Amino acid sequence: MLPDQFKTKRLTIRNWRSDLAKPSKRRQLEDALTAILSPAVLAHLPPPLQLTADSGVGDWVSARAVESDVLLVSLIGSNTLIGLLIIAPGHKNADLRNLHIGYLLAQSAWGKGYASELLSGLVTALKPETPVQLIGGVSRDNPASGRVLKKAGFQKDETLSTPDTDVFVRLTG
Repeated sequence: MLPDQFKTKRLTIRNWRSDLAKPSKRRQLEDALTAILSPAVLAHLPPPLQLTADSGVGDWVSARAVESDVLLVSLIGSNTLIGLLIIAPGHKNADLRNLHIGYLLAQSAWGKGYASELLSGLVTALKPETPVQLIGGVSRDNPASGRVLKKAGFQKDETLSTPDTDVFVRLTG
């Protein structure tokens, strides 16, 4: 159901599993993420996704690998890592499976339409015969991310939203 890789017009998106399995590739990935995971990039993410003084990027990567499927977002052609797509399984409700999604992009990639392209690509890559509800939460002080979700066909769900977080959903399949 969840694709290990897919492409869009400008992006290659692939699971990071093979990179984590090889120590030299993992070190390269952690070096790239050290540059990407700046305070500005992490500012609007929930506490579990924050880097702490006690843990470094290696611990952050290990924690994400345990709880989620993580896909690397790279530019086609240059193979430059610009971000991550994080997908965590949610509860299954009757015949509908819920997937919680999150994404982060390097500051240098902001404002270029990559986030919208990434989410639209994900929706296209999901198998059409399998109904999935994608759920994305956005801090209310990050309205740009809410606009990205709306552009990708997500709708705000008032019943799931909280005073601090707007939650958006999109049904696929």
